[in-house]
Amino acid sequence: MFLEGLSLGTAYRLRERRAHPRRTVEEDGELILSAENMTLPCCVVNISAGGAKVTCDAIPPSGSKIVLVLASGKRIEGVTTRYGEGELGLKFATPVADE
Repeated sequence: MFLEGLSLGTAYRLRERRAHPRRTVEEDGELILSAENMTLPCCVVNISAGGAKVTCDAIPPSGSKIVLVLASGKRIEGVTTRYGEGELGLKFATPVADE
């Protein structure tokens, strides 16, 4: 059995599956949903070259095309991927350079 060889009190780290490392941020931003003619304020929780995790009051459906506007004014096109525990996942259309 798998658990027989494990020591009690030992923490095991799972392998990271993301293609791009994420960095934690707390930055205000906006999600623009042009198909719905809507702009939603959001907070960027973490970001990487390939995507981001944001929180916002209204949640667009998975697969919605969005533009994430950061506080710096940078605009990043992407799509919503999932929603869970109050956070919305975004996948960028084109990987962005880390600043």
